Parts: sequence; C-alpha cells; structure tokens
Amino acid sequence: MNIYQQRLVLSLIFICFFLPLAVACFLIGNNWHPIGSAQHGELLDPVRPLDLNFNILDINRSPIPEKYRKHWILAYISSSSDTCDVRCRTSLYYMSQVRLALGKDMDRVEALFLLESLPDSGMHQWLVAEHPRITVGVADTTSKSSLLAAFAQPGQTGDWLYLLDPLSNLLMRYPVNTEPNGLLKDLQHLLKWSKIG
Repeated sequence: MNIYQQRLVLSLIFICFFLPLAVACFLIGNNWHPIGSAQHGELLDPVRPLDLNFNILDINRSPIPEKYRKHWILAYISSSSDTCDVRCRTSLYYMSQVRLALGKDMDRVEALFLLESLPDSGMHQWLVAEHPRITVGVADTTSKSSLLAAFAQPGQTGDWLYLLDPLSNLLMRYPVNTEPNGLLKDLQHLLKWSKIG
C-alpha cells in the first residue's frame, strides 16, 4: 500500500468517525428531535412541580390515599358537580380505556376525576356504575388554579386532560377531543423509560 492509499484510508476513517458527530452537534444545536419522539399532547417546558399534596378530598370528605404520590396520574377537572356533559363523558371514557390498554402497567397509572364540590346522589350513582375505577375528588381552589394556569395558554375548566408524574410534576395536557392512541403512546413511552411510579 503506497503513501496515497494510506492517506485515503486514514481520511475515510476520520470522516466515518467525525462526520456523524458533526451532524449530531448541528442537529442538537438547532433543536431537532426525531419524529418518533414527538409527544401527542402539549408539553409543559419546563415541567412544573405542583404543591397539590393532593389537597383533594374524596367523595366521603376523606383525604385522597397516599398511593397517589407514587403513581402517574391522569386528571380531568369537571366544570360541574351535578352533570357530566359530552366533554366530561368523553374524557372519563378515554382515561378508563387508556388505563386498560396499558396492560401490565395499568396499576402504575391512576385516573382522577376532579369536581368543584361533592357530587349529588345521581352523579355519584352514575360514576359508581359507569366508572368504578376512576377516583372522584373535590379539588380545592389552589389545586384547580395550579392545573389550569400552568401552561402559557391557560385552560378552561372541562377542556383538558392533565398528566402528572409520581413526584407531582405536571408534565402535559391533552384536549378532551384528543386521539386516545396518542395519549396511550405517550404514556407507554414514559412508563417504559421511567423508574418511578
């Protein structure tokens, strides 16, 4: 092998090593993200820890169980405590179906339906019959305001599903008419790589 061939081989090795590195640095510097990593909801950046403590009472006026500190939470805030409109019914159905679709990871996620006051007897009976696995809570003003105002464009009550991690960090929100498969994919991705919850 003559000197020119040796230089050519060294040049090729150099290019093979440094070209991908240079491309990666360029892409990262321009905030490029691979298509497969795109989330389907609205990401809160940076994530915000909420001091919910879960200051939330269940329908028997007892504190929400401690287990909620150790789970991922899908939460929906209703605009009424005596009726569940189309947005509300859609959201509760999606939360239930997404949890079931998680299979073995289902128990890592809790669905939380937050009301402004205790539901009346009719609403309570409907929830028990239709959504027995969803925890119904009463959100205090601070907790509710924290969720609604966390994003740059504040949400309206009843328009969003919220995703919180087991450390009470608010991560994402999804419009109530979101494609549930997108929500499911986001959750599957988070649960796959997360060591908490």
